[in-house]
Amino acid sequence: MIDLKLLGVGKIKINECKFIILRNIYIASSNTIILVISTKNELVLFLLLVGAVTMNASAHGVWVELKDQVEVGEGQDAYVIYGHANDPANFALPVMGDPYLMTPDGQKIMLNMNKVEGKWIAGYGWTGNYGLCSIVPYWPGNYVFVAPRAPSYSNTTLRLTYSAAEAVIHAGNDSSAAFKSGLPVEISSDKALNQIKNKENVTFAVKYNDKAVNASYSAYPQMTATKVQKGFTKDKDSFVINFNQTGMWLLTCYYDIKGDGNWTATYDSSSKVFKTGDVVPFNTTRYSTILSVYVRK
Repeated sequence: MIDLKLLGVGKIKINECKFIILRNIYIASSNTIILVISTKNELVLFLLLVGAVTMNASAHGVWVELKDQVEVGEGQDAYVIYGHANDPANFALPVMGDPYLMTPDGQKIMLNMNKVEGKWIAGYGWTGNYGLCSIVPYWPGNYVFVAPRAPSYSNTTLRLTYSAAEAVIHAGNDSSAAFKSGLPVEISSDKALNQIKNKENVTFAVKYNDKAVNASYSAYPQMTATKVQKGFTKDKDSFVINFNQTGMWLLTCYYDIKGDGNWTATYDSSSKVFKTGDVVPFNTTRYSTILSVYVRK
C-alpha cells in the first residue's frame, strides 16, 4: 500500500501501484502497464477506473463454505457468509430465503439455518454474523447445498435480483462431475469439482432454465479477489477458467432478462429504499448463481 499526495488531489492509497510525478505529467505504473496521464482530470479518471476494478473484484456478495469431500454419513456444518472476505468483522447476513440440499437423485431437502453472532472462525478470526446449516449425506454421490437470498431490489437501476450461493459435496467414491442445484441459472463442469488442481483449465457451462443464453461469468480466488477472469458466453453456453491458485474460488454466473414489472416487497430494506408491502417497479430481472470451488495442489 502506497500513500501519495498529488498536487492537491489529496492523500491516496492504491495497492501495488506507483506514480512518478513530472510537473503536470503523471506516469502510473504497475507490473504490466505504464500509463501516461497528462492532466489532473485524466488522473482522476484513472483512479476511478482503478477503484471500479477493485470494487468489481471484491464487491459484497453471499457465498458458502463447506468440506467438499466427505464419507457417506459424515455430517458437517455449512457456512453461509455475506460481505468482504478481507473484512470478517463486518460479515452481516442479508435477508435470506430457505436453504436446501439437492441429493444425487434429485430430491430437494429443506434445511434450517441458524444465525451465529460474533464467533471466531479459523482463517477469519472474529466475525460479524453468518449462517450455519447442518448437513449429512446418507447416500454416495454429488450433493448441492444451496443458500438463496431473498430478492434484492435497486431503485437506481430498477433491477430485481434473485441470487443464490451453492457448493457441491462429493460423498463417497463417486467420481462423477454431474450435479444439479435446481436454480434458474445452472452451472456445470466437465470435471468433478473435487478433482480440480492448481494451474488447470476447466470448462464450465451455464444455462438459464436449461437453455443456452448470453450469460455473464466471473471467477477469482476468494481470499485475494484479484486477477478476475470474466466475460460473456455469447452464442455458446460454455467458458474456460484457468485455476492458477490453490484455495477456494468463487465462480459467479448471471443472466439478465429485460421486461417491466412490479415487485411487492417481502421485507424492510436496510437502506430504507422500501418496506414490507411496498410495490416497486423494475425493468430488469437478474438471476445469479455463486458457486464455491476448492482448488487442490
